[in-house]
Parts: sequence; structure tokens; C-alpha cells
Amino acid sequence: MTDRRERQATGGFAVRLRQVIDAYGSANSIAKAIERSEGAVRKWLRGESEPNVTDLRTLCEQTHTSIEWLVTGRGRREAVHTLETPPPSYENQPNRPPLNYTLLEAIMDAIDVEVSKDALDLPSPKRSMLVVTLYDMFQESQKVDSEAVSRLVKLAR
Repeated sequence: MTDRRERQATGGFAVRLRQVIDAYGSANSIAKAIERSEGAVRKWLRGESEPNVTDLRTLCEQTHTSIEWLVTGRGRREAVHTLETPPPSYENQPNRPPLNYTLLEAIMDAIDVEVSKDALDLPSPKRSMLVVTLYDMFQESQKVDSEAVSRLVKLAR
């Protein structure tokens, strides 16, 4: 991304994050809930840094916020699933559609492209968390958004 586009994207993220935190209570209360320092959360709000993928997932789970909305501004703000009704597991269940292997492969290819662009060394635990997060994000649309992949790979570093 160009510097200008990155600043706009970061600014958009910070604005959406402010909305989430205001609805939750305060930067201090969300920091405690996700076991991060208030200073880290305030840096995210100022656009000085962004949460890593693990912090992003935890933040969204705690606040019932859609990761896609928080990262990109698209879709609904509210997560489809809450902590009381977590997302269904990906195990074979008779009433659950099977995994979309084409989508899964496209996500993995998109991650590989982003990782190789910047010659990143992305450890397996981070890569697997990234795959699951992106699959959850793109499951409804069944399309991979390369810009969202790029942002989340950067957050995963």
C-alpha cells in the first residue's frame, strides 16, 4: 500500500476501534479484558501501532465485533457469533456444510504471496491463526480480499 492509503486505512481502523471501545466502556476496561496494557490500546487508538492477530481476535471476541468490519470497515459491525454462542467447530457435523477447500486454498495462496513479498518468516502457530481468521472473514462472501489478507499478514508479524 502507498503511505497515504496505509494512513487512511490505519485512521479508519482507529476510528472503528474507538467506536468499539466506547461501546465497551473504556480503553482501560478493554485492555484488562484482553490482557494488554492500556498504553498498547491507546497506541492502537492513535494509529501508532495495530494489534497483532491474536489480540485482534481476542478484542473482537470480547466485544462481539466482526473482525472484517474492524479491519476493513466492510460488513456488519456485530459478529455473527458471540462468546455465549461461539462459531461452530470445523469438525464434520451432519447439519454443517463441509469446509470449502477451494476458499481455504485461495486463502493459503494469498498468505503465501504476502509472506513472500516481504520475505517474512511466519511461524506455524501464527500462520494457522491467520488462516482460521481469514476463513471466518471470507466464509460468507466465498471470496478472498487481498487487501484484508495483506493487512492481517502485517498484523501477524
